[in-house]
Amino acid sequence: MKKAVVSYNFGNYDNAEPIQWKTKDWDYILFTDKETENIPDGWRSVILSEEFFKSDDPKRRANQIKFSPFRTCKEELEEEYDLVVVIDANMVVLGDMDEFVDTFCMSTMDGVFLIHPSLDGAYEDIDLCAELEKDSKESLLKTYKYFKSNGYPENVKYFQTGVSIRRNTSAWSIIEYFFYDHYKDYSKRDQPMMNFLHWKYDVLDLNIIELGHIHEYLKYENHHFEK
Repeated sequence: MKKAVVSYNFGNYDNAEPIQWKTKDWDYILFTDKETENIPDGWRSVILSEEFFKSDDPKRRANQIKFSPFRTCKEELEEEYDLVVVIDANMVVLGDMDEFVDTFCMSTMDGVFLIHPSLDGAYEDIDLCAELEKDSKESLLKTYKYFKSNGYPENVKYFQTGVSIRRNTSAWSIIEYFFYDHYKDYSKRDQPMMNFLHWKYDVLDLNIIELGHIHEYLKYENHHFEK
C-alpha cells in the first residue's frame, strides 16, 4: 500500500512546519510554487508550474491541491497513492501515521475529518468569514445564496477541513471531479463548500471525530498571518 502525508503552501501563505516523526513507508509531500521559501526538514518539496494552477490566489491554489490529492499525485508525480493524510501547512506531524489511521479510519470508510468545535453549519461559517473579512462580502453572499437555492440545511454536522484521512475510493474520485468546478465561482473559503458537497452528493462514508483525539499525532500551529 502506498501512503503519503500531503500538504501545500503557495506564495508563502503559511509557514510549513518540520516533520517531527517520520513513519516507515510513508512519503511526505509538500506542494509549493517558486515563491515558497525555507522548505522545512522532512518534506519532499514539489514545485508546480504556473500552468498547473487555475487561479493566482494562494488560498485557491492550496485548495486545488487539497481537494485533488490523488489526481494531482498521479498526474504530476506519476504516483498512485492508496491512502493520504491531507494537512494544512500549519499542522505539525508528531506521531505514527499508521497508528493514526488505524485508530480512526476503519478499512471500509472513505475517510476522517474533525468536527468543528464552535460552528454549527456553513451559514454560520460564512457570517463569521464576513465579520473577520476572510473574503469579500460579495463572494460570501453569492455562496450563501447558492447554498440556499440548493436547499442546504442550516444545522448539519459541520467539519473542519484542515486535517483529513482519505482512502483512494470511488467516492473521493467523485468529490475530486466536482469540487473545483463548484468552488471556483464562489468564496475562496473551502470549508463551507466541502461541507456542502458532502451533503449534496452524499457519497463519502466519513468518521467525524473530536479535535482532542488527534493531539498525539498532529499539532496545530497558528497560521502565518495569525502570528
